[in-house]
Amino acid sequence: MVESVACPAIRKVRAECPTAWAQLMEALVAERRPDRPVPPMAGTAAVGAVVHLLATAVEEGRDLSSMSGILADSSYRLLPA
Repeated sequence: MVESVACPAIRKVRAECPTAWAQLMEALVAERRPDRPVPPMAGTAAVGAVVHLLATAVEEGRDLSSMSGILADSSYRLLPA
């Protein structure tokens, strides 16, 4: 995701992937909890948070293998569970 910004040939795909990911997350939450509507843009916020956290970790030279818990927790907290 982060590196794809530099490649014009895949910018369109790069723009479509987070949208599809956000829609999938929102649909899964809506299916699991029909009694709690998913706020508009909640999936987009969750995906944006994950991408930002990964970009920051890469820039700071962190070990990405330790990021999975942080990424899952961030997404979980931005979407109604």
